[in-house]
Amino acid sequence: MVPSLQLERVFYSYDQEGQTVLQDVSLEYAGGQFVGILGPNGAGKSTLLRLLDRLLSGHRGEIKVNGRSVEEYDLRELARSVALIPQEPEYFPFLVKDIVMMGRTPYVGRFYKEQPADWALVYQAMEETHVSHLADRPIHRISGGERQRVMLARALAQKTGILLLDEPTNHLDIQHQVSIGQLLARKASEGILALAVLHDLQLASLYCDQVILLHQGKIFRQGRPEDVLLPEVLREVYGVELLTMKHPKSGRPIITP
Repeated sequence: MVPSLQLERVFYSYDQEGQTVLQDVSLEYAGGQFVGILGPNGAGKSTLLRLLDRLLSGHRGEIKVNGRSVEEYDLRELARSVALIPQEPEYFPFLVKDIVMMGRTPYVGRFYKEQPADWALVYQAMEETHVSHLADRPIHRISGGERQRVMLARALAQKTGILLLDEPTNHLDIQHQVSIGQLLARKASEGILALAVLHDLQLASLYCDQVILLHQGKIFRQGRPEDVLLPEVLREVYGVELLTMKHPKSGRPIITP
């Protein structure tokens, strides 16, 4: 099955009397794409991801995962389809390899012991995110950027068709930002649907197949980076003057103040 996400006229408020965080949001994406979710602070980006993973409820409108309403899934079943890396994940005081093994939880029964195949997936995920050398280190004794990559490894070990990532390049240096961008683009080419909240417009331009630009809880524009990340669009959404030029190799926008 090709993984897919669909939202149709979704509205969400944190309380009945509060301001609507998401307004009339509709989108549809399928596997084989790396989609960047962009926009200013408070635009509703993290809320959108949390609705997709059913961490929030009470929305109006339809949200479908792989053609089924997200409300029809039990949590274990949903975790076999969707993996989420939140913006501020909780870290248990375990070894890195055991944190990554937690990605196998949706497939583990009450009396199930991890099998060699599970450990193979764990070590593959750590290799892809360049944290293999940290496998036997306690999670609280590594840097913030290293922890970020460990959480990505845990999501990869979950082996879902859909990855939701809230600021996956936060705390990372330029080398690892590029590495994560390349990794997510490669996973998309292998059939995964990856949606990532990104603040770095340049990173989104270079590696995303599609971008969603949120503004004041609404989709202001969505499409290919070269069709969305235009100076006049960015001026209206971010309130600053930004210039764009074509990358000499990829032809994608280079964005600069």
